[in-house]
Amino acid sequence: MSLEQLSSLSQIISAFAVVASLVFVGIQLHHATKAVRASTSQAHSANYYALNASIIGDGELARIWRESLADFDSQGPDAKVRFVALASSIFRFYESSRAQWLRGQLDPEHWQMIERQATSFASQPGIKSWWTLRRQWHSAEFRSWFEALPEADSRTLYAETTEGSVKAHPAEALGEA
Repeated sequence: MSLEQLSSLSQIISAFAVVASLVFVGIQLHHATKAVRASTSQAHSANYYALNASIIGDGELARIWRESLADFDSQGPDAKVRFVALASSIFRFYESSRAQWLRGQLDPEHWQMIERQATSFASQPGIKSWWTLRRQWHSAEFRSWFEALPEADSRTLYAETTEGSVKAHPAEALGEA
């Protein structure tokens, strides 16, 4: 084999090595993207749980949340502060989720959950009062999106309580909620 043929053969082998390494890098990038997306999904769920944990772990805050959703204006000053702080946290989470979703960084399943919840909250009298107070804290894009949500059932999200027990919401009793 001549030196010229050896040179051609080594160039062909080098080309195959470059292609193989590019395929390997592509596979590694694909795996890394899946891992980042899974991590983002877990972080999103953990943040959502942390928001709910404040209500779950504090009976007084749960009462304030439930009552304020139905009638924010009837609450005392301290209850209003707690409701505004919690609603602000929830809606900051929603706005962050929207930004991630618009950039393709949030799974559609997570975004659909946020959109359904925001639609339910948008019709609540207490959220309407809160939105009037704090809408300016959100980006113009988020305000436009939230204000364009369709009208949903404006009944309170939580059932009335009777002697410490909770009555099922009529839609839940029929399996529609």
